Amino acid sequence: MKGTVVRKRDEGYGFIKPEEGDKDVFFHASAVVDITFDDLKEGDAVTFDVEEGPKGPAAANVTKVGNAAPAEAANDDNFDQAEAA
Repeated sequence: MKGTVVRKRDEGYGFIKPEEGDKDVFFHASAVVDITFDDLKEGDAVTFDVEEGPKGPAAANVTKVGNAAPAEAANDDNFDQAEAA
């Protein structure tokens, strides 16, 4: 799913508003992938999966849209340099 971070708390959790307009979905800092929780800001576009948590639906595999993992970015740079040579 795609959505937007609408609330983020210093306690290590926040809420995502899905593009589909469903209820906001809870996410925990441990669900954030490829960046740290602190790097994620309110208003950031994200992709995520929804899983059933102990208190209802919760986001998992939260990834910031347009954020390439450092290893992937390094591989892309090396590929471009190899092609140019």
